[in-house]
Amino acid sequence: MKVKIFLCLVFAVGLSLAFTGCMKTTPIEPPKPVSFVSVMNISLKAPAVEMLFNTEKVTPPMSPGAYFSRYSSIDPGARNVVFKKASSDSVVAELTPGQNYDSSQFYTILLYDNPGGGSRATRINDEFPIVENTKTYIRFFQLSADVPSVDLTFENTKVFSGRTPADNVGNPSFNQFQAYQPGMYSIKAKLAGTDSVIANTNYSDLLAGGIYTIFLKGVVGGTGNSAFSVEVLRATN
Repeated sequence: MKVKIFLCLVFAVGLSLAFTGCMKTTPIEPPKPVSFVSVMNISLKAPAVEMLFNTEKVTPPMSPGAYFSRYSSIDPGARNVVFKKASSDSVVAELTPGQNYDSSQFYTILLYDNPGGGSRATRINDEFPIVENTKTYIRFFQLSADVPSVDLTFENTKVFSGRTPADNVGNPSFNQFQAYQPGMYSIKAKLAGTDSVIANTNYSDLLAGGIYTIFLKGVVGGTGNSAFSVEVLRATN
């Protein structure tokens, strides 16, 4: 095959018809359909985990609080998704078996601390808005099981109110992105109804046309990845 391509290029220099004939023998394959998946391990009270599609490990060991900064492409189709303790067969959590991953669709697979104890997993269908270049797009996940209710503010403006642990799992409307004014903001998570700051960013630049997931994670007394923090994750693949 390499020889054939080389000959086509040589003859093309002096004879355009020969080049055309060579081109006809090399059909262009359509793009392979793919799905897109992002993985977040925000179960801070669980051990490091590995995620499996059916029986195949598809992530390296993920420490509590670790997440992928971009979407990865996978073949579309149905899968069983299981989180196991790293280097073990001990199941930490799993999704409903046989969920389908559709072509050109984006998903976030989230492992989180259940407020009632233990770890749970959920799959979020990431439905991106039609982007206007004068707006930024945001959503907020409250993923700290140790904080009963949170307000999120940009500077001194309250943007999300009274958000409870993992409330986006039971209320899919919280998974939708909403338009906001682009800019540089100090983002603060406060105990709901108070000025008590649980965690805050330094300044985050929310760009026009950007799509962001903002989330609170952390446990009481946590350090490192388990400390209270506000994270800002831009959608990219």
